[in-house]
Amino acid sequence: MIPCISFRHLQYFVAVYEEGSFTKAAERERCTQPALSAQVRNVEELVGANLFERSVAGAIPTVAGRRFYHHAISILRSLRSAELDMAALTKQVSGTVRAGVIPSLVRGILPSFLPRFIETHPAIELSITESFSGTLTDWVLAREIDLAFVVEPPRHEGLEIEKLADGPAVLISGAAFGLSPGPLRLADIPPVKMIMPGRRHSLRATIERAIWTRSLSVKRVLEMDSVPGMIALARGSDWVTILPLAAIVRDRDDRDLTLNPITDAQFGVNLYLIYLTQFPLSPTATAFVDALRTETNRAADLMSHYLAVSRQRKRPAKAAQ
Repeated sequence: MIPCISFRHLQYFVAVYEEGSFTKAAERERCTQPALSAQVRNVEELVGANLFERSVAGAIPTVAGRRFYHHAISILRSLRSAELDMAALTKQVSGTVRAGVIPSLVRGILPSFLPRFIETHPAIELSITESFSGTLTDWVLAREIDLAFVVEPPRHEGLEIEKLADGPAVLISGAAFGLSPGPLRLADIPPVKMIMPGRRHSLRATIERAIWTRSLSVKRVLEMDSVPGMIALARGSDWVTILPLAAIVRDRDDRDLTLNPITDAQFGVNLYLIYLTQFPLSPTATAFVDALRTETNRAADLMSHYLAVSRQRKRPAKAAQ
């Protein structure tokens, strides 16, 4: 039998290429490093070229390695596309979607979105996992989930990244702070008592930069790693917090909360879809993504309407000192 390159060969090679390390690639593929290294050496023997320069610093692709990567990805995508095309002959959108979702979407979008989606697609089984952007990215790379919605686009050659929505972050406060609804610049408000998201939250670094550059004045800080908890504390006190717009769309009619979209440029928040390049989205996953995209657009329209109405009944702005 003439030796040939297998599907597993290609997957192992792609993992090493994308991770830049045999150790990390073995962890990603859930196999031992010696087994993975042996498979990659088999590939190199079959193609007749060294694909990596190996050193203590990791695995650096050679010119041949870079060229072979594009062939490998193309082959893996073609195989997956063929599977999906054959599955589509049943003309019924069915199967399982394993999706990772950031906490702000879980609180703000999913409660109104999921019941309708499940009712509309009874043949789709959903597995929803909540975590922060970095962790979700790791899970996608490890194929523990099929796709993820994140606000921090990762830099990784093996991922497809698509922007689904954008919008401002929102300053959230209660009646005790005394702001009126509507867009604002952080420099225009007095010093605040800030409920900071935990360090795994993508907005944390943005808020800290605003404090360092003195575009936001803070007199006290409380760290909390719970989106519902942050909103509840802001509602019942003179503390404030900052979250993505998607987290508070269901709270737009809560008269005990004031929502102020932040106009400072660095507080723009984008929502991205990520999935592995070698595994195109199935019709089932595409249906889920399309429905969530529609819901995020609807949420943005609802918030625009909320702001227009709130300006009409605007009360005098008198922030607490």
